[in-house]
Amino acid sequence: MSNPNKIYFVSFMMIVFAGCSDTHHPASTLDIDKDSIYIAAHRGGYENEFEDKAPENSLANIQNAIDRGFPIYESDVQRTSDGVFIIMHDATIDRTTNGSGVVAEMSGEEIQEYHLIYRTGEDSNEKIPLLDEFISKGDGKIIFKIDYKPELKYLDDLLQQIKELKLQDRVILRFRYRKEIVEALENYDSDDRPLILFRLTTLSQFDELKSLFKPKMISIFTGSNNAFTEEQLQIIEQAAKENIIIEAHAFHDNNADREEYWAEQLKLPISIFHTRKPILFQEFLKKQ
Repeated sequence: MSNPNKIYFVSFMMIVFAGCSDTHHPASTLDIDKDSIYIAAHRGGYENEFEDKAPENSLANIQNAIDRGFPIYESDVQRTSDGVFIIMHDATIDRTTNGSGVVAEMSGEEIQEYHLIYRTGEDSNEKIPLLDEFISKGDGKIIFKIDYKPELKYLDDLLQQIKELKLQDRVILRFRYRKEIVEALENYDSDDRPLILFRLTTLSQFDELKSLFKPKMISIFTGSNNAFTEEQLQIIEQAAKENIIIEAHAFHDNNADREEYWAEQLKLPISIFHTRKPILFQEFLKKQ
């Protein structure tokens, strides 16, 4: 059965940002309601990147995501040799820029010499964004979900920069679940860190997480056959009972039967749908 309490995410956006045009108060991650539906645009969404002049993970793409009404922008962080955090999915700049090289072996100044390219291979006018300018560009109009793959590496530096910029309430940090990460995060005051999202695969991980931490949200990926396992369904059911927000990857995006797949996921108590096709997913939600 579909969840009758789920509200289309536009309602959330209208409520959160009403009256903010003059003061630009940042959108708080705490405003996410488990009974509503939110699109998390994979790398900001790049379905029409050339037409929009907005390549993935670019400052232009943030504005594009805001204009399209996506509440959440998913991105990835890399760190240069001199400690500068940049927004880049890959460990190298080869695929997404007009240059080449390993990010960890390049300086922040070097990185700024290159431009992002479109998937067609053509150059854009967009440079590789730094973490601080990237989040600041959202100006309280969008929440950033950062997939932090280095895990414990540089974590202290990352959290310190976000805190110094006072951007904690604009960021969700997602980690693959590890007990060591949970224990490290417990050393920080909850006001000094962004909202934390752990990707779980087993019930034992879920139970351990709850014993160590007070999770406000969790992330679940479907398996290779694009279906949740019985154990994952149990996690989803239990989390929903405990008022924990659930994020899932609404992949299967490139398949012709994507809407049937999405419709099945909508029957579950999932609030955040991470998708590579946010424009199509948005159109699909409007028809529901």
